[in-house]
Amino acid sequence: MSEKLERLLKHKDLEVRRQALKDLQRQEKDPLVKVPILIRSLEDENWRVRKTAVEILLDIGGETVIREFLRTLYKGNTNARNSAIEALIELGHIATDYLVNEFKDANIDVKKFIIDIIGSTRDLKAFPLLLKTLEDEDENIKAAVVEHLINIKKNSAVVDALIALLKSADTWVAYHVIAALGKIGDARAVDALISALSRKDLRKSAIIALGQIADISSISLIIPFLKNESKTVREEALKAVAQFFQKGASEGIIIENIKNAFGDEARNILLPHLQSSKREVSAAAALILGLLGDKSVITHLLEMSASEEINEPFIRALVFIGKLMPEALIPYFKADDPYQRRLVCKIAGRIGNEIFFDPLAECLKDRDGHVRGNAAIAFSNLNNPKAVEYIKPLILDEYENIQEEAIMALSRLKKWLNLDEIISWLSDKSSAVRRNAALLLGLLRDGNSVDALGAALKDSDTRVMKAAVDALGAISNPNALNFLLTALKDESPEIRRISVIAIGKMHTKEAAEALIPLLLDTNAWVRAAAVEAVGKTGSEKAAEPLTQLLSDESGLVRIAVIEALGNFKEEKVKKIFLPLLNDRDPEIRSAAVESLAAFEGIVQDIVPLLKDNEWSVRKKVVDVLGKFFRDEGFAYLRETADMDEDSMVREAAEEYLRARV
Repeated sequence: MSEKLERLLKHKDLEVRRQALKDLQRQEKDPLVKVPILIRSLEDENWRVRKTAVEILLDIGGETVIREFLRTLYKGNTNARNSAIEALIELGHIATDYLVNEFKDANIDVKKFIIDIIGSTRDLKAFPLLLKTLEDEDENIKAAVVEHLINIKKNSAVVDALIALLKSADTWVAYHVIAALGKIGDARAVDALISALSRKDLRKSAIIALGQIADISSISLIIPFLKNESKTVREEALKAVAQFFQKGASEGIIIENIKNAFGDEARNILLPHLQSSKREVSAAAALILGLLGDKSVITHLLEMSASEEINEPFIRALVFIGKLMPEALIPYFKADDPYQRRLVCKIAGRIGNEIFFDPLAECLKDRDGHVRGNAAIAFSNLNNPKAVEYIKPLILDEYENIQEEAIMALSRLKKWLNLDEIISWLSDKSSAVRRNAALLLGLLRDGNSVDALGAALKDSDTRVMKAAVDALGAISNPNALNFLLTALKDESPEIRRISVIAIGKMHTKEAAEALIPLLLDTNAWVRAAAVEAVGKTGSEKAAEPLTQLLSDESGLVRIAVIEALGNFKEEKVKKIFLPLLNDRDPEIRSAAVESLAAFEGIVQDIVPLLKDNEWSVRKKVVDVLGKFFRDEGFAYLRETADMDEDSMVREAAEEYLRARV
């Protein structure tokens, strides 16, 4: 190394040191000269200098570089060691054979590094080494291998190897093996885990794992531990039984097994857990007691469903109680907590028992809007013709979303509605009533209402007109299409836009041809809607006029055109897209990338945009590579996951890399 280079590499300014490395790469042609210098720079105190050295070494590549990285694993310098580990992970499958060979004679620390590297790359070529290493005498090595095997769980040999290891492992390794089997969730591990229940030191872990797998064949063997002398074991058994229910086990199976194990004693065994300070434990107790028909836990279940992110199991338990003892839910329609009133209305709707008619009728007048809305939907599930007159007043509720829930509820009671009466609402003095009438007629989809809805297209209130357009689109018959064609000439751009959308949903040849003139509408939003609708038809007549709009003055329209042309998987369309990858507008570049995903052989065309100055464009390229070209794009995704400056782009690339295994 020249004195000048040595001086520059020791300069206090990190940018000077980085530039010295770049100059070395450019000026020195012999790898045997520059690689050792670059390796020494992995010990630099600044991460940016180390990163530059790694990037140059990876660019040089080859056996010499890989062997130098491996030698660096033995060094005492943490910076150099970590940089070598990151570089070997970056090399992925290219370095696997070297890592496997190095492992044979490596010391314990380097073996651990190699296991971590292989675990991160998830190269299945190294899988035999991981399995063989499960026989290693060092417990820390075996534990590390088990942790990484979880990441390649799709390989069935993993489960078989872990099951075999569990039969002979000591407590420390067995603990990790059981945890891995639980996380993998393969039912083939159930028998081995059941065997582990006999060992006190592994019992808790085995119960947790069996709960994660939730294979119904094991529930009868877990339930007896609800009466174990160990409080911790009792709690884990309770949580495991709750997991079975959460993962789909029927109420009947759980009840049968608990009663078989404890008979009438079950309630007394579970009740103390209800007061546990551990939320998971008290929640599990409330859940199981609810299945046993203990109405004293209704309040607990309602509270749990309000606070838990996943509240469906608690609602299921409440529905179960309500079916057994519907009268037990009646007091909760008048609970002080509006959430409880909302929820009990929803539960009553699922149960559909006539006993809830009067309480739901009262809830339609509740001071809380959500209670009124839930009550209306629940009322419709009772399938009672009397419900119609109770729900009707809500079409004038103070909140629009409650009006819409009332409309939905009325539509479910279709066979008891008077169509002429609803049509007459289109002439009501209240614009809210007229709008809701149109919305309801759209849900009913009765062709006899088309003429009245056509007349509503001339309503003085734009929102009524919009509702009428949507309704005509939903009815979708030739008469409705004629009215919508007329609406295409309305002076309101918004009415023209939603009419285009409604016609587009009809999926008829007449509808498709009627939309082509709207591609030249004076309003950009209307043109964009027409582009989207015409593109979905796939009509041969549409390709040419759509292509002409690529020069539209509106970026909104141009993006819509690119997305629409994606439906025409022709080589000439691909040729249209490629120049758009260099458009000045980042949204155009992103749209072009997304539309090119439909074509083969475009990876090399889009990967340059991984260096785009807009993060959103880079993210779009990552998405296309990850979803459609994951194998071909693997190296690019790996580089992006490590190097991109934007965390969202890096995280997206990492997610696709994880999913590849």
